Amino acid sequence: MTDKKAWHRIAVLGDSIAVHRGDPVDGYPTRTWAERLVLALAPDEYRNFGVSGARAAEIRARQLAPALAFRPDLAIVAAGANDAVPRSFRPGPVEADLAGMIGPLSRAGALVVTLGCFDLSPTLGAEAAGRLRVLGELTERLSHQHGGLHVDFSRHTDQGVIGSDGLHINARGHAIVAATLLSRCKPVPAPEALGRSGSGR
Repeated sequence: MTDKKAWHRIAVLGDSIAVHRGDPVDGYPTRTWAERLVLALAPDEYRNFGVSGARAAEIRARQLAPALAFRPDLAIVAAGANDAVPRSFRPGPVEADLAGMIGPLSRAGALVVTLGCFDLSPTLGAEAAGRLRVLGELTERLSHQHGGLHVDFSRHTDQGVIGSDGLHINARGHAIVAATLLSRCKPVPAPEALGRSGSGR
């Protein structure tokens, strides 16, 4: 990527992780991680196809085709958490749906970035958190198989990033996710572009 602008067309696919705004936190602009990322990267075009509550199969069925038609060069996929939290979680079908999204997006020329959830064991319990770790492991494996990038937040132990619902990240969490993604996709820009997201403190 020698182009002055690293990414021209950014697409986000997913569930509430892709669109939930989170609780406000003093000192942090109320922007999602995706909005922060786009503000800093300034792509030519950006589409967020995320839908709160969507499961992996629904994301694949309803978001993949329009995302492929958009022709992104950077595609961020946040899928599977709504499948993994319940005790009915079956990794096999979820893995198949994730592969059915990551593979086509990658073959179409996008760098596919996937996300591993924060540790939610203090709020959801050890069993649900364990299922989310299984989801993260299979997502990471699929991402690497297709030459993508997996960004794992499960080892981030600061519970100050989790909102009052015990499930979604707050404004500070969004800042940390955005800064982490920027550090992996390109050098982090000036702090004013992120609104205190660079330090995560």
